[in-house]
Amino acid sequence: MVSKFGAPDGLCVIANAVLRGLTEQNHDVHAFTQSKRVEGLPEDKTHRFRAVQLNPHFSIDTVAAPSAISRQCREYHIDVLHIQMNSGSTEFILPYFKRSLPPLVVTYHLAYAAGGSLYTALFGIAWKASLFACRKYDEVILVDPSQKPYFLKSGFSEDNVSVIKNGVDINLFKPDTRKKQDDETVNFVYVGRLSYDKGVHLLLDAFRIYHRENPKTKLTLIGDGMLKRQIDGHVDDGSLCWLGTMNHDEIPAVLQKMDAFVIPQNIGGLGMSVLEAMGCGLPVITTAIGETVRLLDKDEGILVEPENVGAIVDAMKTLVEDKDLRQRMGRRCRKKIEEKYSWSSQIGQIEQVYRRAIERKR
Repeated sequence: MVSKFGAPDGLCVIANAVLRGLTEQNHDVHAFTQSKRVEGLPEDKTHRFRAVQLNPHFSIDTVAAPSAISRQCREYHIDVLHIQMNSGSTEFILPYFKRSLPPLVVTYHLAYAAGGSLYTALFGIAWKASLFACRKYDEVILVDPSQKPYFLKSGFSEDNVSVIKNGVDINLFKPDTRKKQDDETVNFVYVGRLSYDKGVHLLLDAFRIYHRENPKTKLTLIGDGMLKRQIDGHVDDGSLCWLGTMNHDEIPAVLQKMDAFVIPQNIGGLGMSVLEAMGCGLPVITTAIGETVRLLDKDEGILVEPENVGAIVDAMKTLVEDKDLRQRMGRRCRKKIEEKYSWSSQIGQIEQVYRRAIERKR
């Protein structure tokens, strides 16, 4: 696998889950990475290349990385190379070394951008650049079904584009049956980058407005990013709590104490944080874009329009005022994750893509 590991984002969560799942299936897994540490993999199977980290999520890698990966693939008799796209520059260059590499499988993590801001316009450029880079890969895995029409319209073949949705560790992200029910205060929680694409600025505005109406509410934020300075001054009575970046396995303990999850993102995609919150039995408030429209039924959460603070306020109010509704939604969310989004089934689908890629190369 070619990927970053350890950064506080969904791509690394997925990369670690796939790596762990393949290892549990007794596959011989190696990692080619710019990261200092790969959890769960011995040092002799971790092969590093140098990189300049532009931010926690993307790096400019040394130009020698593709040739080093090619050499190591031959040395370790690698059968298939799985690239987690959207972490570094190497993924754009590797296909040009295709003749000296095993079959190339790429998982495409970016989603399209909604809205007309400069930020989403720049994100859209990155989306198109990554889509172009995918053309030379043997197999493409999409985590978001809504991306597939864009790929097919751009000339990709139905034969080598697969949709494998993100999964959840249902034994880690699960409800806490010992949770104490506090009838006085309703706790909302957000997990993700503190950035415009995730709609944190909208959430902060919405919570400030609704908290004035109902002081028996709290908001907890997990994550880091460019908008962390906006947290100060929004609410000054202790009802707004920022926990910063947390280890992935520490997040469930926080989610299990909450009443509802909110993420008004304006970048469409099947977010890991939404699935993990659902796994913990939380109802969800999120934006009606991308795959979330098909993910959430009306009895599992509330979908709001992009860039609509008033709609977020109304959704919060609905969940606060109806405890039974919150609990029913939470139970249905957990059931859906158990039935459709467990990593055990997703790993089997990834293995099928590997086999197809290997057979085509022969």
